[in-house]
Amino acid sequence: MRLWLAILGPILLAIPVYAVSKVSDIAAYRALIAQDLRLATTGYRLAFSNRTFCKKQERNPGWVIHDVAQYSDTELAFAAFAFEEPVAIAAVVPSGPAALAGLASGDALTAIGDERLDFSDEAEGQPTYRRVMAVKALASESLAASGNLTLILLRNGQRFSKMLEPPLVCASDFQVDTNSKLDAGANGSIVRVTSAMMGYVATDDELAAVVAHEMAHNLLAHRQKLSSVKRGKIKAVLATEIEADRLSVWLMTNAGYDPTASLRFWERYGKQYGLGIFTEGTHLRWKRRVAIMQGEIDLMAKTDKVDGNLLPPLLVGK
Repeated sequence: MRLWLAILGPILLAIPVYAVSKVSDIAAYRALIAQDLRLATTGYRLAFSNRTFCKKQERNPGWVIHDVAQYSDTELAFAAFAFEEPVAIAAVVPSGPAALAGLASGDALTAIGDERLDFSDEAEGQPTYRRVMAVKALASESLAASGNLTLILLRNGQRFSKMLEPPLVCASDFQVDTNSKLDAGANGSIVRVTSAMMGYVATDDELAAVVAHEMAHNLLAHRQKLSSVKRGKIKAVLATEIEADRLSVWLMTNAGYDPTASLRFWERYGKQYGLGIFTEGTHLRWKRRVAIMQGEIDLMAKTDKVDGNLLPPLLVGK
């Protein structure tokens, strides 16, 4: 190892600083997609495994798509991802519908069904992700109408078509928020996890604990319920947080994750940050949260599976 270092040292010193910076920036862009894929994989696994308990379902292709316009340096984006069209598949969830259909990172999207995708608009002041959202909306419409999705794609200059027939899963979209705060949230249809939180979780099981908690908010329609609360808002928010904690470990277990990772995560976070981002009164202290989740884990140990899954009381009733 020392010999290699001695040989490479002068070579590395000879590389211009700007070139090293470019390589670093390309790696950073690719790291963002790696985070997106990690979150999408965790989310899809939770959504698929708990699908029979969700009132609101959707067909999820199991992919991450991106737009070259999302990146501040388009030259670097082309170097990092080799876009053949402005919007392309950034990554596919392992064993998900897109992966099983043979789609891969880099495949450019040109049409959905009979509708050619038009990426010519360059409207000033518009969100850079607008074209990705438009593609997602078209895909969702096709899947809702027919249960399948016909795509025309471009790979290495060659056009080809693929049909996806994704199964129904729990309805939830999963997005990484490039934010330096340790945070996560849910708005009724989307689960958001900051890049800082993605880096903070120690394992994939701990990430599943965070995602399952936020997904539980969506599955239990907490945002809608809280919107109608006029008095006692803090108490109402606390009640939803307790429900999300309780349900999260059931969702994790059904997806094959270790539910005790929730206990480890909240203990570590609680000891380091206390309530941290969480407002006093709307969240329990970490010891109480851990105790409640442990109680659910104990209950699961006494519960028989039905068709291979545990039935979460908060979703199926007692």
